[in-house]
Amino acid sequence: MSSITRLLSILELFSEAKPFLSAEDVAAELECSAPTAYRYVRELVDAGLLVRFTGGEYGLGPRIIRLDYRLRASDPLLAIGQPIMHELSEHSGFDVVMSRWYGNELVDTHRETYDAALDLRYGRGRPRPLFLGAAPKAILSTFPKAKLAILFEQYPEDIAQSGLGTTLEEFRASLLKIRRAGFYLSRDELEHGVSALASPLFTDDSSEAVGSLALIIPTQRLEFANLERLVESLREAAARTSQRTRAAIESRGTAAASLSHTVSPTRRST
Repeated sequence: MSSITRLLSILELFSEAKPFLSAEDVAAELECSAPTAYRYVRELVDAGLLVRFTGGEYGLGPRIIRLDYRLRASDPLLAIGQPIMHELSEHSGFDVVMSRWYGNELVDTHRETYDAALDLRYGRGRPRPLFLGAAPKAILSTFPKAKLAILFEQYPEDIAQSGLGTTLEEFRASLLKIRRAGFYLSRDELEHGVSALASPLFTDDSSEAVGSLALIIPTQRLEFANLERLVESLREAAARTSQRTRAAIESRGTAAASLSHTVSPTRRST
């Protein structure tokens, strides 16, 4: 592991259970010397990624907040999706959540709240289970065979517990049904009393989704909800978000290419 990798890995040591750490804690976790841990921590403080508190403990620093803001501002899917999510929430009467798949992590990136009393276990930035709930299943249903095979090899027990199958063939067959439907309805899978309808999101012409939109529905209200209409509204919102995001990304690429052709190379003076 390189020094920069070890340095940045310190940020992953902080959690809800351990929001503050000492340099000694860092040394123990990284299995490095105390002087090395102090040097790493000092560099992260200088960079604004950590902040030192009275008593010699450290916590996550203000630069992370600024980076999160920049991420929100620069993410075209989020920028385009937010007003559509707000519209869907107002129209449906339910909360709407956007989730993104990054590598082998699934995180919620935005929530449009309709019912402020609805307390969800997961929120922006907190990794979610990869195979439980509507969002991951809607996303996974679009993955190619090779990618599903790798995931099944890595997480066979989690996949079996999620009800998606105990073999690779069952796993793929379950997801194919979801793909054909274009959405997935979960009932109390992730949290008791909370159900969700999710549909995949795309950012290019690839058939592989990068995220999902989900309507969050208290399970007790499912029997009174017009599911057919909710599915139609959700799929339309997801398709509109995907289409506009693709267009924005393509436009940005075209503009960048045009700019590169109009800028003349600097001539070397002789």
